[in-house]
Amino acid sequence: MNNNTVYVICGTVLVLMFVLYYLDRWNKTRKIETGTDLQAQPEPVPDGECCGKHAVCEKQKLAQARLREAQYFDDEDLDRFRGRSADSYDDSEVEEFRYVMYTMQQDEVRDWMECLQARDIELPDELKEECYSMMNEMK
Repeated sequence: MNNNTVYVICGTVLVLMFVLYYLDRWNKTRKIETGTDLQAQPEPVPDGECCGKHAVCEKQKLAQARLREAQYFDDEDLDRFRGRSADSYDDSEVEEFRYVMYTMQQDEVRDWMECLQARDIELPDELKEECYSMMNEMK
C-alpha cells in the first residue's frame, strides 16, 4: 500500500465520522422538537397551568416531589423498598403496592406517588400505567 491509498482511506473515514456525527445531532434535535425523545426534559410549567401534554406535566410534578418532605399514606411498610429499582419487584411485592394504591381515595394517588418519590421508593413498573390512568381520570 502506498501513501496515497492510506491518505484516501483516512480521509474517507474522517468524512464518514463527521457525517454520522451530524446525522446523530440532527436526529436528536428532531426527536426533542417532536416530543418523541423520552430523555429530554420539557420546559417547566408554572403551577396551576398545564401544557396540554398531561403525562409530561404529571411526570414533571412527580420529579419535583423529591424536593419536598415525605408524608405517609398508612404505607410505612413500603419503606423497606427504598432504593430498589422499579423492575426488581416480585409479584407479591407488586401486590403490596397495588393494595395500598386501591385502598386510598382516587384523588390521593398523585400525592401518594409524590410521597413515594420523596422517600426514594420506585413504583413497580407493572403499576405505573395504572397510577397514571387513575390520576388522569381525576382531571
